[in-house]
Amino acid sequence: MARPKKDGRRATGIQAKKGRLFAVTTRRVVKEGVKKYERVWTALGLEDTPQNIQKAREARERLLNDSGQEDVDRNVLLSDYVDRFLERKKRRVSNTTYSAYFYRGRRIKESFEGMKLRNIGVRDVEAFLDELFERDGAQPRTVKDVRVLFGSIMEQAVRSGIIAYNPVREAEINKTLAAQHARERKTDDEFFSYEEAQSFLEKARDHALYELFYLTLFFGLRREEVLGLRWSAVDVRNGTMKINHTVTKGLTVMRANTTKTAASERQYPLTKEQMEMFARLRKREEGYRRLFGKGYQDNDYVFKHEDGSLYHPDYPTKAFGKLIKRCPELPQDITFHGLRSSCVSILVHQGMDVKSIQKWVGHADVDTTLRIYAKVKDKESKKEVSDAMNGIITLKDYK
Repeated sequence: MARPKKDGRRATGIQAKKGRLFAVTTRRVVKEGVKKYERVWTALGLEDTPQNIQKAREARERLLNDSGQEDVDRNVLLSDYVDRFLERKKRRVSNTTYSAYFYRGRRIKESFEGMKLRNIGVRDVEAFLDELFERDGAQPRTVKDVRVLFGSIMEQAVRSGIIAYNPVREAEINKTLAAQHARERKTDDEFFSYEEAQSFLEKARDHALYELFYLTLFFGLRREEVLGLRWSAVDVRNGTMKINHTVTKGLTVMRANTTKTAASERQYPLTKEQMEMFARLRKREEGYRRLFGKGYQDNDYVFKHEDGSLYHPDYPTKAFGKLIKRCPELPQDITFHGLRSSCVSILVHQGMDVKSIQKWVGHADVDTTLRIYAKVKDKESKKEVSDAMNGIITLKDYK
């Protein structure tokens, strides 16, 4: 990198001070009834190097083009600006998406507490990204997500005229730190095979959430969908079940008559055995209602505690994890969401085509179905090759 020059002019309207580049513009002000012009120095977040001069000139040009906009506070703290940005985002995204933005934004605010937005440069951003690895032990995907949000915040600040250049654009994630903090992910264990799914249901036969696990696996439901299943969506007489309501966890638990995407809203036919299962669940609920009397919390949801109180969204996830730990013969890295992928695994095993599988599980994008399809096929083909090789190349008899 070129050595910074002495402070001074670099190009028209571009000045350097203490190794940093500034855009110098003029603005008209009225002081004591007299119109005057004063110089405004805007930090660009760029180091004073020959390579950055052109970027500085482009940034200054953007400032001049925005000169007609309403006055903005160029001394705003980053933490305050993050709050304003998230408040606007809250109106345009779902509760769960906003929750992710909120926690990433809070981490940005913590690191830059008391710092003015316009004083943040590329080195500051890169130091922050390194800190996520070294102090927080964050994984590369998390750091990338935080960087994307940070970039959006600073880009909005550029459009608002607070800064002339987005420093996050030039900030790079340290590949060495990313490699050191990347956890090994066993992709083959993200879902059950056909045989493992059968074994899991057998192990879960006497579990209080057996029916919830069964439906999740059979229909490939998302957690928010199975928790959002209501009696009004189960038509035992006509043998159908609708997915049209969800329970999600963000900053608060949200219950809404919507699904993740339009493709997620779907209707399933019920088998005779499934209709009998729902009838038993209904009868069991009525027994609890009589048992608890006035203490029973009446509602339309199928899956809930004995007293009618609703499950927290994390409840089935934690229960599933505890059950898996008691079954060491099953994949230990699988999560509750893995039951949804396991449904795809079983359908692939049964020879169903990709389009039918996509519609069954409610994938909005066929690429998601294809990705799981490829994993299942890869796992099955490797097992076939292993079996074939074992029959040809054998080990000696150690006995």
